[in-house]
Amino acid sequence: MSDFDLFLERRGSNSAKWDRYAGTEILPMWVADMDFKVPQQIIDALSERAAHGIFGYDSEPAELKQVIVQRMEMLYDWEVDLNEILFLPGVVAGLNQACRGLVGPDESVITATPVYFPFLSAPENWGRKLHRIPCRKNRGTWPFPVEQMAANMAEYTETKLLLLCNPFNPIGRLLDAKELSGIVEICRKNNVWICSDEIHCELVLDDRSHIPTATISREAEEITITMMAPTKTFNLAGLGGAFAIIKNPELREQFIQGGKGMISRLTTFAYISMLAAYRDCEPWRRDLLAYLRANRDYLANRIDGITGISMSPVEATYLAWLDVSMLNLDDPMEFFESAGVGLSDGPQFDGQGYMRLNFACPLETLVEACDRIESAVSNLSSSVGK
Repeated sequence: MSDFDLFLERRGSNSAKWDRYAGTEILPMWVADMDFKVPQQIIDALSERAAHGIFGYDSEPAELKQVIVQRMEMLYDWEVDLNEILFLPGVVAGLNQACRGLVGPDESVITATPVYFPFLSAPENWGRKLHRIPCRKNRGTWPFPVEQMAANMAEYTETKLLLLCNPFNPIGRLLDAKELSGIVEICRKNNVWICSDEIHCELVLDDRSHIPTATISREAEEITITMMAPTKTFNLAGLGGAFAIIKNPELREQFIQGGKGMISRLTTFAYISMLAAYRDCEPWRRDLLAYLRANRDYLANRIDGITGISMSPVEATYLAWLDVSMLNLDDPMEFFESAGVGLSDGPQFDGQGYMRLNFACPLETLVEACDRIESAVSNLSSSVGK
């Protein structure tokens, strides 16, 4: 049984998350890694491999692709062939590979915002133009702007690639079948490829199922690159390791060409951790989801009681999207850091007036963070009222 209440000291461990605030009492709740110990099965597998003592170039474990095929069948009733799986050092590398391989110098990329910031930088890394379609909050949630995307693509006829985030980081949405069908149909009509980042697909918090974009239809399979990884779900970000599923051989080859000279092989420990996670750790994942649901619900209740901040519903991920615009802060990052909580600044996701909070931590840490936020906002309201 996993102990998600266990606090493991990460200060001084070369943790990017915690070292940002070294020498302070600020609680880091920004970057998307979890403050939970990984499943013991992964630790044991890594320890056994490390004991061998030689770390030369490794090939993929023979069992790994078969385990991925079985997992796609189990979770999504999706039939995937071994040759349709390509390994990547990470999803961010895959976004760049897609922009490089599928989009010419005079062509463009489109994405919906607010979105994980590498979506915004990947096209620019290769000199490709990016079109942004803003999502509009409606009754507290964030529907995908399907109609606006259709209008934009009719205008931007040079668009060749949609970068899609599903589940949607940072807004916590799980796109539904109607939205995905609309997206696929627009892309099909306009000869636009889809690169679908689904790294949070196993972190669906309620009684719903993730729908891989490529499973919507035969047409979707032909135009979609699906990227997944165990790194978010099993807290393996420091080890890396991801994969793409590409049904269309032509699309697969173009994607491969986009990585030539850029994409490195996976590390020994990436392969080992991926295999152990997918093969041995499903009970741990179910326990994690229960803990994250409780944390999400606690956080939502606390935020609901703080005047001036609202929280979008979190259907998937462990990331809360907080609207702080009503606080009228000159520098939201500085305000919350002064309160003792380090959050992700909304503008980096193209979300002015918002902050992102990572609630994948022991409940005790989350309670303390909420107390600090509530106190800071209360003091702000008192000072404004004077």
